[in-house]
Amino acid sequence: MKVNESKARLNAFMNRHDDLYMVLIAGLVGVLAGYGNLLFRYLIGFFQDLFYGTKSEYVLDTLNNTPFYKILLIPAVGGLLVGLISIMFKFAKGHGVPDVMKAIALNRSISPQIAIVKSVSSAITLGSGGSAGREGPIVQIGAAIGSGVGKIFRFSSARMKTVIACGAAGGLAATFNAPIGGAMFAAEVLLGEFGLKTFSPIIISSVIATVVSRAYLGDHVTFEAPDYVLKSIFELPLYTILGIICALVGILFIRTFYRFEEKFESLQIPSWSKPAIGGLLMGVVALFSRDVMGVGYDTIDAILKHETGLILILLVLLKIIATSLTLGSGGSGGLFVPSLYIGAATGGFFGWFVNLLFPSMTGGPGAYGLVAMSAMLAATIRAPLTAILIIFEITQSYTVILPLMLAAIVANIFAGWLEKESIFTWILTKQGVRIRKGAEESVLEKLLVGDVMMKDVITFREDTHFREILEGVKLANHTYFPVLGSKGELTGMISLDNIREIMFEEGLEDIVVAGEICTRDNIIYVEPGDTLLKATERLGIKDLGALPVCIQKDDMLIFAGLLRRGDIIMQYNKAIASMRVQDA
Repeated sequence: MKVNESKARLNAFMNRHDDLYMVLIAGLVGVLAGYGNLLFRYLIGFFQDLFYGTKSEYVLDTLNNTPFYKILLIPAVGGLLVGLISIMFKFAKGHGVPDVMKAIALNRSISPQIAIVKSVSSAITLGSGGSAGREGPIVQIGAAIGSGVGKIFRFSSARMKTVIACGAAGGLAATFNAPIGGAMFAAEVLLGEFGLKTFSPIIISSVIATVVSRAYLGDHVTFEAPDYVLKSIFELPLYTILGIICALVGILFIRTFYRFEEKFESLQIPSWSKPAIGGLLMGVVALFSRDVMGVGYDTIDAILKHETGLILILLVLLKIIATSLTLGSGGSGGLFVPSLYIGAATGGFFGWFVNLLFPSMTGGPGAYGLVAMSAMLAATIRAPLTAILIIFEITQSYTVILPLMLAAIVANIFAGWLEKESIFTWILTKQGVRIRKGAEESVLEKLLVGDVMMKDVITFREDTHFREILEGVKLANHTYFPVLGSKGELTGMISLDNIREIMFEEGLEDIVVAGEICTRDNIIYVEPGDTLLKATERLGIKDLGALPVCIQKDDMLIFAGLLRRGDIIMQYNKAIASMRVQDA
């Protein structure tokens, strides 16, 4: 009894102090996401040591000394293992972030099981040399942890969105040692909003997760920023051009990646074998350059410090192909770091080229590579604030912030003109989930009025007396009544409000007719081929409870049915339930 009283008091206290409640939960999620990141890193090191004999993130020297047959076979073995895992757990493959975006958009929770399975499958892909990043999986792992906490505390859908975003932010912040960037990613990419009530717990989770990570891994920059000085105002137009180039390369990356994914999906072979084939083909690509294998931190560092020349164009193309083969075939990993890699190589080449043309007016190639990392990220994920802050935090260099901001914004705008979808939303749009519109609009846009409308409707003629109208209303299971002309055309609508105005006046039952009390002007209607999204928008014009469904014929509106607001809600719930069953 005392336990129940204590629980009741605690719940009452938390309800009165909702902000404090969410901050405490966010702190818990941050701790768990931080340790989730540590475990994930350990697993990557474990499998990498198993395959190549080293646990270091900087594995390029080891790969360069690895026999060619191992370069071919080990990624294939890793792909096979991931494929076998995906037989039982289909969410083992993929790049993670779109699944989190979909869960948030459709008000779903994420199974904590995903955190375990995704950790193992992604660690195998990365540990075997697959071309991918670790940030996509850790975002999904952190989101699953947050969702698990939300389930324990029986959160509402609104709170569940926040706690999932907290977990994702914590995971990304911990893996990059970038608390601001992790929080901004969760708000800008996953939630698409910056409300203080939502953003505050995300910040808390991101900071706590970073503290946990730093306690074990130390506080160090991910990449060493090159020395940078803006030598001339003339460089700013060059950085603008670089932003446009990054947009073009980013669109090439997005389209190539999903083209490869579609090709692998169309192969008439067992799905579990596809990641192995992708791994083998990625190994063939790696024979041209080991730089494309794994996360690629070694190569990014080399580009920022000293590596220049035409070889960087080759690395851009090879990395796009290698990543598309690894993840497009069903491997498990992220697209975040590959975007940074491709950006560094693109910018490094551009910087080398303009330095040859204008040696006295331009900075070093490394500075252009660093700026292009941000621009490429903005072009691919369509989140310029995240792109700017992430690069700023992982390099801790403020001197390059002006060209960084310029190039990132230009790349984001230009990429948006060329391709509506980001590298994360492309696959969701293909599945019919449009994040920009939100879950409700995405679902309602696929449903048609004609499939939902009520056809068995009580209607009245224009000359129907009020007495008959009252009798009809008693038998009806709807509250809006069409008034029809001699040819079945809609001439007006009667609502309960119209009836209420005269129903208490005596002696009018056999005098007043439907044509006299119905609403005739500006009747809002829909057609059978319209979407429920359009119908919902029209219902909202006058806050109506139902709409007549009509077919235009010879300047008349032929009545076809009635669409009630409740029918739309019921059909929406059925569609959401069906999607959940399909994803289960």
